[in-house]
Amino acid sequence: MHDLPGLAFHRDALPSLCQRAVQHLPKWRERAAAAEASRRLSPHTFEELFAGGWLDLLSPRAPFTSAGHWPTLVESARIAARACASTGWMVALVGGHGAIARRLPPACMDLLYAEGPHQLFASASISADSVLSFEPGGVRADGRWRFSSGIDDATWIMLNAPCPNHPDSAHTPRFLVLVATHEVERLDSWDTCAMAATGSHDVLTRGVLVPHDRVFALHEVFGQGTQGSTSDYIDRVPLVPYLTTSIIGPLLGCAEGALAAFVTAFEGSLTASDPRIAEQAAHSAVQLYSAELLYASIVTRLHNAGLHNCALETAHLLQLKRDRAYLAHQCVQVVRRLVERLGASSLVAGNPLQRHWRDIQAMAAHRDVAWNETMRASGDALLHPTIGDPPRH
Repeated sequence: MHDLPGLAFHRDALPSLCQRAVQHLPKWRERAAAAEASRRLSPHTFEELFAGGWLDLLSPRAPFTSAGHWPTLVESARIAARACASTGWMVALVGGHGAIARRLPPACMDLLYAEGPHQLFASASISADSVLSFEPGGVRADGRWRFSSGIDDATWIMLNAPCPNHPDSAHTPRFLVLVATHEVERLDSWDTCAMAATGSHDVLTRGVLVPHDRVFALHEVFGQGTQGSTSDYIDRVPLVPYLTTSIIGPLLGCAEGALAAFVTAFEGSLTASDPRIAEQAAHSAVQLYSAELLYASIVTRLHNAGLHNCALETAHLLQLKRDRAYLAHQCVQVVRRLVERLGASSLVAGNPLQRHWRDIQAMAAHRDVAWNETMRASGDALLHPTIGDPPRH
């Protein structure tokens, strides 16, 4: 498959790592179908992601982030997702957890990296029966935790939830607890037709007692100014906008990979002379170009804010969330249009374009790019501005 010409790297990303990712695309594309079938990435892919530096971009034990290379994480994930969205997801979302690890006390970092410099940290979402409870010896974690991407290959899992009986609960809404993956039970629950290779299974904690030195106030870890002496802004600025925005890398890359697959499917064939095919290709290409400009704007905004040690104001956060949701919406439209032009013979699981279509729908359903809630909040801010707010556009 030929990749689309003229796709430049984001200006703030490291060109060397981006170019190296492009060179790996044939391998990652070749393994994509097998990874989807086995519901996890190949060990060879993980070896390459660590050896190439992509999973260590935000690690406290790697040299790559001495000068603020969060854009490289997002751009590398974008490139990887052109071949395999799950590979891009692992870079952007799971690799991004290194930004949390680097904000923890040195003794805790030593524990997380006790088995070596290349570690994968999973996370999981709270469910109706997820419970944290305070005890003299630590915080006990019970219940089911959902959507733990990369749990098959992770050494630690990061959970967060309220702990109502904790002495600090009055001023700490949520706590971050670190649990070794050998202490949790992985449930074979990721039975999905999309993003299957992320291995996003639920996990079960059966009364795991987490020592107090592995329990942290979430807002303190994620807040501003926790590591002011470091040279990387990812240690100093509020972390949430960066972690939640990384998703736009694999989203855009998946759509770009879909267009490349569409062009490859028709390139040189008799049906390529059909004017409807040409119109669909051009329409999708220009819509994707628009999405690429929006993507570049989002990454640049956050990167510049980090370089200036600025926390985004409420209105600018709303704009960021709005633009992320709109980007996801545009990417889904691009791939839908391409899939609709294919004939019935393409409705097979192994068709690369069908895989891109499955995967992008799953990514666009993620809460960080949710359409309705985000657009309602942004619209309310436009219709009911507060005096003194910065201008909204």
